[in-house]
Amino acid sequence: MVVELSAEPASRRSAAHALSAPTVRLAGSILIGLAAGLVLQAWTVAFLGRLGGEALYVRSVYTPIGYLVLAVTEGLVVAAQVSAGRAASSGRHKEALKSVPTFFAAGGSLLLLQAAVVAVAPGAVLAVLGVASDEQRPVMVFIVATAVSSAVGLIPYLGAGVLRGLGFTGAAAWLGVAFTVLSIAGMVVLHWATGLGVLAVPIGGLPATVLVGAATAIVLRRKGLGWPVLREDRQAAGEVWKLGAPVAATFLLLSVATLGYLTVLQSAGPTEVAGFSLGQMASSLVMVVALAIGSGAAIAVTLTPGENRQGISLAGLTTTLQLSLPPYLVIGAGVFLFRGAIAGALTSDRATAAVTAEYFAWTGPTLALFGGTLALLTYLEQIGRAGMAFTLNAVYFALMVAAAFLMPGQVTSSDLARLTATGNLLGFVSLWFSARFLIRRG
Repeated sequence: MVVELSAEPASRRSAAHALSAPTVRLAGSILIGLAAGLVLQAWTVAFLGRLGGEALYVRSVYTPIGYLVLAVTEGLVVAAQVSAGRAASSGRHKEALKSVPTFFAAGGSLLLLQAAVVAVAPGAVLAVLGVASDEQRPVMVFIVATAVSSAVGLIPYLGAGVLRGLGFTGAAAWLGVAFTVLSIAGMVVLHWATGLGVLAVPIGGLPATVLVGAATAIVLRRKGLGWPVLREDRQAAGEVWKLGAPVAATFLLLSVATLGYLTVLQSAGPTEVAGFSLGQMASSLVMVVALAIGSGAAIAVTLTPGENRQGISLAGLTTTLQLSLPPYLVIGAGVFLFRGAIAGALTSDRATAAVTAEYFAWTGPTLALFGGTLALLTYLEQIGRAGMAFTLNAVYFALMVAAAFLMPGQVTSSDLARLTATGNLLGFVSLWFSARFLIRRG
């Protein structure tokens, strides 16, 4: 599948306009898949909540490990998407799966290594996580089971990445919806039949992995892709490092930055911490729109034929910005105007809701800039400039966390909310001009 655009448009503005239609179409399908993923996450939390406090405790202490799993998975999925898109744009459509065995071997090895380390030396890992002594065994078993199931789950995820890279975002989205439905059903049935508890989450998802993995293989075959040969592939290994590693590092960077913010807030008390964390969590829910737009634009650009890659990339950057700002202007206005009601819906604790509402009061007006920034970074990652995106992210978060630690006196959630709003403005402006400059430099 190739997006039909002129290789040498009369102007960058006309090129950006030509990219808009395919970007919207691709982004719409991607949004469906991302929304399905959000539903699965929300269901998992609700499912564990009904199991009781112990299950939620296991899930909460697993969060730092979860970032590692997410980093590996998302990094390799982006690598698979970009690699497939490049193969298609260079006339090697049938070779789009060529790098997948290397991606799977790299990701599976890392996840299984994580499982082995926790299983062999659980004491050190659980001590770092601060796990209570009476909860160490269930936490250890959950981490190991989740790592192993995530390694197997790389198969459908990488397949979906290849489909998106080739422009078949609709097929990838509906496979994602199927995975969500089957995973939820698997958790419910397994827990009902065995009373397995918290382990129903990683184990209950395995049937979905097998079924959707098989369906993904069938879809890929029908799209005319040749099966990859299992052999050493140095080019694919290079793609893991250049395309996947920066994306994975970005997820870890977000984890470190969040930890830094929470460290600064600790002395302000649990209400301030809870209110700030709730605001950040709510903001993360609307990230899917930016992710879909940035990804859709990147796919459209990658599949656009033409020798002037710099011009096409710059046009895609403009398209990403033009499409991402309007929805976030609406979302930001809604968050600001209805901040009290939204905060009240997120928690029944009035003190925490007040802190969260104040967070929205500062960040709501700049949410459009946050959305534009995220869309632009996603776009850069998925046109093969993940290293550039990571460097810009690293500089931004280093400055933000440093500013948080340098604030005088007792730092509150309101202080960090004002810092976040300022960062949204400065980060957006600096990213836009930096990205344009760096793309022009090649």
